[in-house]
Amino acid sequence: MTPWGRLELGLALALGAANLATELLGWGKALVVGAGVVVWGVYLGMRVRRQPGVAREWGFRADNLPGALRTVGPPTAAATAAMIGTAWRLGNLPLPGGFWALLLLYPAWGLAQQFLLNVALARNLASIMPAGAAVLLAAALFAASHAPDWPVAALTLPAGVVWAWLYRRQPNLWVLGVAHALLGALAFTAVLGRDPLAALLPG
Repeated sequence: MTPWGRLELGLALALGAANLATELLGWGKALVVGAGVVVWGVYLGMRVRRQPGVAREWGFRADNLPGALRTVGPPTAAATAAMIGTAWRLGNLPLPGGFWALLLLYPAWGLAQQFLLNVALARNLASIMPAGAAVLLAAALFAASHAPDWPVAALTLPAGVVWAWLYRRQPNLWVLGVAHALLGALAFTAVLGRDPLAALLPG
């Protein structure tokens, strides 16, 4: 693993631990999200200035957009249909107004989480272990960062495996970020029946 890779992995693990700590202490996520934005913003700005081509290498690219849509689209559509069906069975339809608010806000968050899962975790772990093991470990760490919210962690684990596998086939973070936003908004509202923005607030 390169020094950059070690730094990325360390920052990702620290952010996950901070997220877990705020959950356990009931502080809300606004503080850790704000700190994460600042720290990662500084790192990404510094890294891109020093290595202009690294953003494309990570998956911030458009040249493979058609292939990424063909790869990511079918499983995303299947998961969307499954969650809508679950919402119907649970009586969570029609979807609350908060779903649409979250859908507008979630793409940036989904993009950030896909970067952490696929670049900071899975890609760097794959440099020191078999790719399959890296995917599974990255997904497990990604899910663990959502503990002790076990329903969300349980949904995140298989999603993380699929997303990391799709990224290995077509490394495009834009498409995965949008897919993450759609499925995340549906998971909170359609499946779990929650206020989608309450997790950002204390208490």
